[in-house]
Amino acid sequence: MKFTFLGTGCPVASAMRAGPAHLVTGSRARLLIDCGAGVSQRLVAAGERGADIDALIVTHYHSDHVVDFYQLLVSSWHQGRARPFVVHAPASVISHMRRILAAYADERELRIAHERRPSSLGLEVEFRELAAGRSIKVGDLEAEPFAVDHRPVTPAFGLILRQGKTRIVFSGDTRPASSLVEAARGASLLVCEVFVDREMVPTPGVRSAETISAVRSYHLTPRQIANTAREAEVDALALTHFVPPNADRAALVAEIRKRFRGPVIAGEDLMSIDPAARTLSFSDTHLGY
Repeated sequence: MKFTFLGTGCPVASAMRAGPAHLVTGSRARLLIDCGAGVSQRLVAAGERGADIDALIVTHYHSDHVVDFYQLLVSSWHQGRARPFVVHAPASVISHMRRILAAYADERELRIAHERRPSSLGLEVEFRELAAGRSIKVGDLEAEPFAVDHRPVTPAFGLILRQGKTRIVFSGDTRPASSLVEAARGASLLVCEVFVDREMVPTPGVRSAETISAVRSYHLTPRQIANTAREAEVDALALTHFVPPNADRAALVAEIRKRFRGPVIAGEDLMSIDPAARTLSFSDTHLGY
């Protein structure tokens, strides 16, 4: 099982980090987690295609996690997709996606009629509501959603990803939650969102102290992440969904290492981790941890 960071960013636009999206691949399956800004381009850069995705899982209803859904759908069709897109998501996300599809219905009709592609099935979508404990099985991969705490956004889910004895836990967006600790206990890899609170300062016209407090309240700070990883006794920790996207990665890793002594990886777009082999690949760098 390989975990690839397609987009490690947040709602703040960044030339370095695309919007939230991650790819989990097995020998016979491809699961896409979230579809933030730039996901179609990042898939191509990773040597993958939207046309080959077996299922999309959307963790919660925030725009940065769903904004490129329609682009992904059309791009995948242009790549030759000839089967419906399967989407597992909370009911709120499904309602939003149905509205997007309805808004673009005439656009799809024009494309289908004019472009004369071999099949229009790739523009169809099958929706399945995400629920805690209801496993999603695709090929040799299994994804089990569990509830996390991202209030006022409800529901919100993390994911337990399994292939054989290898287990990756993806936090989703959450504040500290006992459900995350329990799901991650003894995991090969915990992939966790991060709100770098020491780098968030009031900025006139952008964010106030009240804004920072509100955003911090439903995310995980470095200290909280370290405590979660330590309590869960995970083998390794990787960070994603960087707020802010230009956070000092060296200082961030050093801060977490004060409380969690295992491997700490600052995720980057197009980085891949194989937790069973304990290897990491990024650009021309390949290393074991």
